[in-house]
Amino acid sequence: MSGTLDLIIGHSEAAAPRLGAAQLARLRQLVGGYPVVVCWDGMSPVPATAAAVVVLDATNAARIEMLIGSLHENAIIILPTSENPAFDLLKSKLYAHGSIGAEGAEAPHHVWWGGVKPPVVRTGVYRREDTLFVSATPHDDADGATARGLMTDLSQLGLDAMVAPLAAPDAAAQRCARVDFILEQWGRAGRGVFWIDPAARVAAHPLLPQAAGCDFAVHRQPNGAMTTGALYFNQTDAARALLEMWQRLTHAYPDLPDSFLLDQAWVLITSQRQIETAWLPDAYWRADELAAREHSVIVRPSGAADAEPQLDRFAAPLQLGRRFSRHQAPEAHLIMTAPGAGRGPITVVVRDVLATGARHIGSVVEAITRVFAADNGGFSQLEVVLCAWDEDIDQVLQIRDYSWVLLMDPSEPVTEDIFRALPGAIGEHRPQENPRSSREACGRAASPIGLVASRQAFIQRPSSAYAMTRH
Repeated sequence: MSGTLDLIIGHSEAAAPRLGAAQLARLRQLVGGYPVVVCWDGMSPVPATAAAVVVLDATNAARIEMLIGSLHENAIIILPTSENPAFDLLKSKLYAHGSIGAEGAEAPHHVWWGGVKPPVVRTGVYRREDTLFVSATPHDDADGATARGLMTDLSQLGLDAMVAPLAAPDAAAQRCARVDFILEQWGRAGRGVFWIDPAARVAAHPLLPQAAGCDFAVHRQPNGAMTTGALYFNQTDAARALLEMWQRLTHAYPDLPDSFLLDQAWVLITSQRQIETAWLPDAYWRADELAAREHSVIVRPSGAADAEPQLDRFAAPLQLGRRFSRHQAPEAHLIMTAPGAGRGPITVVVRDVLATGARHIGSVVEAITRVFAADNGGFSQLEVVLCAWDEDIDQVLQIRDYSWVLLMDPSEPVTEDIFRALPGAIGEHRPQENPRSSREACGRAASPIGLVASRQAFIQRPSSAYAMTRH
């Protein structure tokens, strides 16, 4: 099972998953501290005392338990095609450490890694001044009493921090002002910015995001919802894209919870950028309990809810995937654009992904993106959605945007002319219900999935695939 990272997931092996330069660079850095890199065969325990274990295919529960039981406490599991829900069971047995999004045909997969224990700060030299800690008090807190405890904690830890009041009278305006404030401080700081809720307390230096070198760091609730009380944005283009998308969605939908809109911004950005997310352990948003405080980094405000109840209406169907750091149908895990093409967007749905080997599903995704990059058939945008169940397909078809949907079985070949062979002339007019949609402005569906209305579809059959297009 042993080998080198490049042999297992690099470009030297034709059957290896296709990963982007940023993804490979991060994985090489991750495995650099391990004496052995193992490509798990799906059947045997891992013999090495400490190893980086690459898993290319999913397997049954018994073999997963055997794998987990054989791991050293410092071992990590790497999933190069983690967008596939077939890996959910394995992920559920591990602590998520990090993930990297997809970006075009050169990086069509999401990479995930985790371990049997939460992530820790690696040994190294880190400068306190490399991160600015920011917070903002409500409009009715003129003297800043809400953040007094937080500022005292940060001062005692010797950390650079600043707090400002939000000039916003109501909750919706405060949500917009909060995101504006974070983005403004990020633009001024010239370094990573760590937002902390003003009523929270800091028990230890929140160093993990800085040490990880990620673009973005966030804590998740058990149901997958993102916590907005502790957020880190590094000084990178990917972090800027995420912040700007969050700002855009917050101003467009000010009455929705900011955690849901941050979640949707993450979904959109990770489908087109190799943005690295660090998944913060529970110590970064722990309840204020005496027994747990000594193991806490950030203590959440007393009485703070684990998740906003308003989320259930929109996010419940999608949060299932977020529990496993992945997209959930109808969300596309990968979006590619073809500027200048006039035929409109097309969504390719790969069905029954749990009934086919994960390695094969990965090769299907790669074939789809490779063909689209070579001959898009006049389509301006490609979205790839992996569906495990018929209900997932129904979710995709309920989105009314008058784009094409191509439904594929994993056993079908991806021909070189699959897009050009679809019926209808290149550049044909398709009615646009909302020509100023964020899909058009941002090169993809930048409107929260939970807000999109249903869509009507009919079925045509080009060659062996099903093509569905709106009336």
